[in-house]
Amino acid sequence: MTENKQLSAIYRFLAQAMRYPEAEWLNENFKEQLLELLNSLQWQEEAAALSFDPASSHELEIIQTEHTRLFISAAGGVYASPYGSVYLSKSGTLLNESTDEVRDFYRRNGFDLSDDYEVADHIVNELEFLGLLTANDMLEAEQEFLKTYFRPWFTIFAEQVREAAEIPFYKIIIKLIDFFTEED
Repeated sequence: MTENKQLSAIYRFLAQAMRYPEAEWLNENFKEQLLELLNSLQWQEEAAALSFDPASSHELEIIQTEHTRLFISAAGGVYASPYGSVYLSKSGTLLNESTDEVRDFYRRNGFDLSDDYEVADHIVNELEFLGLLTANDMLEAEQEFLKTYFRPWFTIFAEQVREAAEIPFYKIIIKLIDFFTEED
């Protein structure tokens, strides 16, 4: 597998990890792939901290609760909104001009969301898009997207997740996203 194909697979894997946790994908295979990735980076401490049992419905529920608390709904507001527009606009609102700019960037590079109701600047969509760019060897577009649209908000988001997360799973995923999206 080429380096670009590997990076593409990693972006898509990390996008999956940021989706709402479901038993269909948060399973033993997912955990094995995550541990393999951590071990390939020699992140033994993170690998050791990843102690969830994918077969346990109770542990799945813990991760689902954490996902909801961090990214969807919590008393007092969401801890870390997974939408770039919240961080990139002066108003701090969702669905603004920065959302349109992200969708326009997708389209200029030959991609679009399949559903008009999907929010272009959600972290899952942005990671999926980075995966598509690298899979198609569009490395200049990947770097431009990272520099212009992803990193400016992700660094703030990542810090919020690190501060608010109560279980290791999301801290580890955020650390991986940070590592693989750092500027060259």
